[in-house]
Amino acid sequence: MLQTTLKLWTGLGTYVLAHAGATALAVTETIPADPTRLTPNHAAELVAQNNLCRPFAVTDGGEGGEGGEGGEGASEPTTPEVTAIVLPPEQQFRDRQIVADFVEELIVPNYGLLTERSGELADAVATFVETPNQVNLDTAREAWLAARIPWEQSEAFAFGPAASLELDAQLDDWPLNETDVIAVLDSSEALTPEYVAGLQTSQKGFHAIAFLLFGTDADKPLDAFTPRELEYLAAVAPVFDQTANDLLASWTEGLEGFPPYGEEFTSAGAGSSAYPTVQAAGEEIVQGILGILDELGNIKIGEALDSQNPFLLESRFAHSSLQDFKDNLTSAENAYLGSFALQGTEGQGLSTFVAAIDPALDAEIRVQMQAARTALEAIPGPIERTLCDAEARPQIEAAQEEILTLFETVSTRVLPLVQQ
Repeated sequence: MLQTTLKLWTGLGTYVLAHAGATALAVTETIPADPTRLTPNHAAELVAQNNLCRPFAVTDGGEGGEGGEGGEGASEPTTPEVTAIVLPPEQQFRDRQIVADFVEELIVPNYGLLTERSGELADAVATFVETPNQVNLDTAREAWLAARIPWEQSEAFAFGPAASLELDAQLDDWPLNETDVIAVLDSSEALTPEYVAGLQTSQKGFHAIAFLLFGTDADKPLDAFTPRELEYLAAVAPVFDQTANDLLASWTEGLEGFPPYGEEFTSAGAGSSAYPTVQAAGEEIVQGILGILDELGNIKIGEALDSQNPFLLESRFAHSSLQDFKDNLTSAENAYLGSFALQGTEGQGLSTFVAAIDPALDAEIRVQMQAARTALEAIPGPIERTLCDAEARPQIEAAQEEILTLFETVSTRVLPLVQQ
């Protein structure tokens, strides 16, 4: 099995693989005296989702993890064997249309849908806070789940301002230690959007909201919501919505004095400071695909499965980690195809380039993508319950294997084509 890697983005867009620091993620065994609930003073006991699994608490070495995707501990990857490929100049990656379509037909529509749904989430949370009944709670939870879909489908392009401006971390820092959120609840600070915006990344974003909305096991009853929790929800939801809008603006309008990153990317080889050649932008696309496939197979599935620890599942509060897996695979597919099916946009993608050189390879990649999807669909859910089920393990392992097979094909056969 390929070893896990930590995905980091330096500067504006350069992809690197680095050793994870020892403090990036610590897993400490903590078995609560009462494993059915947190103690009244909100001590660090954490509730296990599955009584067949070992209840390990997830902590970190500072202000949250290293961001959203790729924020987990990792080691240096095994480098797959690559066959040397030499392409004639006329076949080398120089297709500016693929780069332009990646922005206009995928990134912008994807982030646009995210902002629509982040706004709907903020509105639904505000309605629930104002009138905390079961219907409004269910609507807020559904809005959270709906916002996850475009976000998880964006993970193949979590480079540029998502990394350099820490917008990824602001939205999706994980794994979340509940005690970070509980510390805010236990504080005497007035919970305003301005105050919440200044909190560390583990105290806002998707998973802080999920902890407040769903509880530790996706079953928080209406009467468990305290006035302080409602105050927190009212403040954190608009901060989340603003961050999602900032992410879109960073690509389309510019943010914090930086020009639009969409222009930076599409001007690759024509004045871009981050991408001196069109080929560099193409390689960024491939590396983004590799980053999410690696993380999905080795970290999101692999680390939780190997440790039999549901605390390492990303969306464990809402019991929606399996849907995240499927959307991450879709993200890799979208990046390869250059389209965004949720909005009906379609452009030229890496597939166009690969098919022109090696039609059989393009067909093989599509088959592998479908095989990975079929394998994910076969996992019984929610995986927060089935992770430690011996009968479900073969399906989980099969999905992991299909994802890593796709990763190896892209890394050993597609990346070398683009790097010519």
